[in-house]
Amino acid sequence: MIDDPHLLLLENSLAGKTKALEELIQIFQPKLFSLALKFLWNPEDAEDATQEILVKVITNLSGFRKESKLSTWIYRIASNHLINLQKSKMEQRKVHLRAVREELHRTQFTYTPSPEEGENSPKLSEMILHVQVACTYAMLQGLSRPYRMAYLLGEVFQTSSEEGAWVMGIRSETFRQKLSRSRKQMETFLGKECSLTKADNPCHCKDRVTYATKRGRIKSYLKLSEQMKIDGRWKETKPMMANTSKIRKAAEVFRNHPEFLPKKNQLENIKSLLNNSFPLTAR
Repeated sequence: MIDDPHLLLLENSLAGKTKALEELIQIFQPKLFSLALKFLWNPEDAEDATQEILVKVITNLSGFRKESKLSTWIYRIASNHLINLQKSKMEQRKVHLRAVREELHRTQFTYTPSPEEGENSPKLSEMILHVQVACTYAMLQGLSRPYRMAYLLGEVFQTSSEEGAWVMGIRSETFRQKLSRSRKQMETFLGKECSLTKADNPCHCKDRVTYATKRGRIKSYLKLSEQMKIDGRWKETKPMMANTSKIRKAAEVFRNHPEFLPKKNQLENIKSLLNNSFPLTAR
């Protein structure tokens, strides 16, 4: 029998205990949002997708056969939903890594802080942090969806090949192939362009602040973090700095981003979508 820490909550949820179900949602909501945000780039799209995934999870709980851990089963639902989701506006523009590289080279402007800001001001640090997140997540859009999912599961979330393959519904060998190819693409791209992986690379986060601010590239991320501050859920995080004595792996950059969380009222939205009652029946 698979050792599953969420099994009791599952059984109580299926028995009609609403608090147990709410606890399950609270456990998995931030995890699913983290995956959706990295996969889709846009915070609003990620919030919508997270809510849709949770509704699918809730309405299908009684069909969980315990062939895996509950978390793995939930990620399988999430993976299938995200891969088959209608293309975002960014994806409709057919983003590829060559286009990302061209934009990075075209939009580097030396950032000169105002006298009030100074070189080490908290405001500038926060802007750089949000540029790092938005920029690197945008790079992921250059991978096709199956390869993007394999990269996120295997490199960023560090799942095993067997679990990653089960989540995506493919053979372990196929998963490893997708992971290897996507890892090579990201290592090559960030290894040549991003100063977070190699200090003398051409793209520097601070020099993209002006462009990203004017074009609204970080507006949604700033809005999300501001709401988290109001809710008391934002953890102050300093941006990653270029390291002149070390070459970083691409995955290390993605793993060191701050934890963005979805809006607190999603649980109420889900209840509303389900007409304020969870359609679950005990087996």
